[in-house]
Amino acid sequence: MLRADLEKRFELAKNIASSASSFLLSHESLRSQISQKAENDYVTAADKECENLIISRIRDSFPDDGIYGEESGDHTAGNASKWIIDPIDGTVDFMASFPNYTISIAFQDEEGLAFGVVMVPRQNEIFSALRGCGAFLNEKPIHTDELTPLGKSLAILVPPHRRHEYLHSYIEQMERFYDIVSDMRSIGSAALSLCYVAAGRCSIYYEKVLYLYDIAAGLVILSEAGGKYSLSQSEQGWFTVAASSRKAYEKMMEAVDA
Repeated sequence: MLRADLEKRFELAKNIASSASSFLLSHESLRSQISQKAENDYVTAADKECENLIISRIRDSFPDDGIYGEESGDHTAGNASKWIIDPIDGTVDFMASFPNYTISIAFQDEEGLAFGVVMVPRQNEIFSALRGCGAFLNEKPIHTDELTPLGKSLAILVPPHRRHEYLHSYIEQMERFYDIVSDMRSIGSAALSLCYVAAGRCSIYYEKVLYLYDIAAGLVILSEAGGKYSLSQSEQGWFTVAASSRKAYEKMMEAVDA
């Protein structure tokens, strides 16, 4: 895709994310209208309405682009250019009025992931990155933390809440992580976890049982901020992601693979 066409879509994505943020902040009462999609996997009326808002705005400007949304499914029809949307990444956070839910919008073209935008409504933070142009938080450049000793840094380690049968093996991995970092957190949004590594707020993020819409935008932002990641896909289609600063990558992978 031509650079100018990507840039138009990128600016639109940031604008849409801000509009979607305003919508969610003014419709948090919808968090009580809940349906269950699968074990420990929920959707609220706000997820659906927010995704409809995002898709409508995209269709108004780029009607021929493919769209893959968490709630509406894959409507790409083999189109190499597609938007990847998670209207609320961290639905359980939203349901509980926990402030770390996000809006995640990514775009993929024939060269791969091209840009990502992650909006955090409650904190008025917007992370963004366009391929080859660096990563930003509220339009200010961000970078991974390559200076803090790993033993003094934080890791975001998220137990497999969608697949509890993996918990025992995950606890063993967490014990290995505790040998190399100071402490751990779990914040409830994969997109935001990747952005926190990108912004240098933590050094490592590791989680299993994720889908492309959970991580696409965050992966672009992390890469453009100087970070590294390992991505593996299961036979069932879900992903495991291990992401870090460049300095922490080797030690992270030792903890994952030991």
